[in-house]
Amino acid sequence: MRVVRGFRQLDLALERPAATVGNFDGVHRGHQHVMRDAVTAAGNRGTKSVVCTFDPHTTLVLRPEHAPQLLQTLDQKLTAIEALEIDLAVVIPFSPEIAATGRRAFVEDFLCGELGVGSLHVSKGFSFGRGRTGKTQYLEERATEMGFGVTRVGARELDSEYVSSTRIREAVMAGDVELARHLLGRPFALVGEVASGRGRGHSLGAPTANLIPANGCLPAVGVYAGFVRNDTGDLPAVMNVGHRPTFEAEGPLCFEAHLLDFDGDLYEQRLEFDFVARVRDERQFTTRAELVTQIQADVAVARARLQEAVS
Repeated sequence: MRVVRGFRQLDLALERPAATVGNFDGVHRGHQHVMRDAVTAAGNRGTKSVVCTFDPHTTLVLRPEHAPQLLQTLDQKLTAIEALEIDLAVVIPFSPEIAATGRRAFVEDFLCGELGVGSLHVSKGFSFGRGRTGKTQYLEERATEMGFGVTRVGARELDSEYVSSTRIREAVMAGDVELARHLLGRPFALVGEVASGRGRGHSLGAPTANLIPANGCLPAVGVYAGFVRNDTGDLPAVMNVGHRPTFEAEGPLCFEAHLLDFDGDLYEQRLEFDFVARVRDERQFTTRAELVTQIQADVAVARARLQEAVS
């Protein structure tokens, strides 16, 4: 997938592509539904599929006090978009100046001038332009004038509820990573660099990689089963998200991954942890022996849950 950053003078030379526009945080099943519609339309017309997204998230610029904790970094988002076989991603560097673009200019200058769209694929509630005054009806009226098509893609529902980034954030922050996985169509993942720790995990027989996450949305404290992804592949692991109450009265929030079948150095590597299932709540233990016994039990449960997930 080709990635272009900018809003004006992109020089894309596209031939009436099938495009969609949005923040797309999480690239969840609802977003995927819209993007696949664009991919299908592009294939039918023998042209390119284009996803236009914003960085930073539009709310961070327009209403920073209401800005969401993002599910993904930009790199994670682009990887998820690429997995849908999108041809081109346009990353719009959102700013107050771009936010001031009127709806007419957005259609004429960006959609038609920069992209040369043949069709635009939008979901329920799509809006654009200064003050979000551009609604789907206006878009359809202008599309008729400008000679491109607009496809309203029906909202994606799971369990009789709409799939949304907000719903997924709520699930993650409640520790319900299984629901998040269901809504995303893949595990929720934290990405970040491994920092040196205090070596307690090694002394307990469970050495850990201490992850410094780059994501904004973080899961509730607890113990989770998942996979660590790095250059060597997907490695089964147990992730403890918590404050180390057994050792510290008021410790910082830590993200410690114990890799089950790995014995190597991960310091200063960039890792991604896929949350597959929640194992248990965080607990305080009275003795080290009690903690060691619980870690062994956690590993056994994690192996079973991960086996279920891949079978």
